[in-house]
Amino acid sequence: MTTDARRFRVDEVFDLTARAGLVACGTMLDGTLVNGLSFVDELTGAPIRVIGVDFPTPTTQGTGQHLLVVSREDAALAQPGRVWAGQLVCGS
Repeated sequence: MTTDARRFRVDEVFDLTARAGLVACGTMLDGTLVNGLSFVDELTGAPIRVIGVDFPTPTTQGTGQHLLVVSREDAALAQPGRVWAGQLVCGS
């Protein structure tokens, strides 16, 4: 785990063909989602390639969840229940 104490739990994953990657809907367990945050899978340490942050929906606004668009190459790590540890990238 990182010293930043920023952790994201994947709650649901959607593969929308019109999107550049998978949409991971999840909850920040520790810390807040900010620009310049990169993630690694807590279990394996593998980097998660975040392509972008998606617009909140009425549902996610009500639940406090966030939508991250991640590379389809990370499909094995973008599974419900996985936890990603975040760290700020230098210069952010």
